[in-house]
Amino acid sequence: MLPALLIAAALALGVPSLSFVSPTPNQIIAGPKVVVKIAVANFALVDYKTHPKLVPGQGHLHLWLDQTKPTKASAVKAVSPTYTFQNVKPGSHALIAELVANDHTSLVPPVTAAVKFTTSATPSSNQLSLLIPIVIAFLSLTLALYFVSTTKPKTGKPARKSRTKTSKSRSRK
Repeated sequence: MLPALLIAAALALGVPSLSFVSPTPNQIIAGPKVVVKIAVANFALVDYKTHPKLVPGQGHLHLWLDQTKPTKASAVKAVSPTYTFQNVKPGSHALIAELVANDHTSLVPPVTAAVKFTTSATPSSNQLSLLIPIVIAFLSLTLALYFVSTTKPKTGKPARKSRTKTSKSRSRK
């Protein structure tokens, strides 16, 4: 409840703020992909490459995943409130976000947020729910093709005997 009150106070004063929408504190995320969503208030996120000039109230995000000594150089620079970390190993993780100016300097006072979460190697239920119909369809198709290729059509006519060529040639009279 306290972070919500701080954000409400920051909004009232026009002070920049940020908070994690996801991951949430102590969330368990299945799989190696971590989608980060950040709520930013009273601050415009812009691409620092195309907006290098310092403008009050605009900048970008610095993100640090599992870094004990975060630096500007080691930060992931994000110009959107959504960022996806790929290939995150299973285990406990700490994520820090900071709003920074276009030149990568911290705001005064610094505006940061942190969250701890866990990832597991288990695929999510969404991934499993997509995999099951694919496997069933593949097995059904395989069985159908097997039975089609091994059964002979029944036409009601006796099967024709194939003619074999003899080594002797017939002579005409």
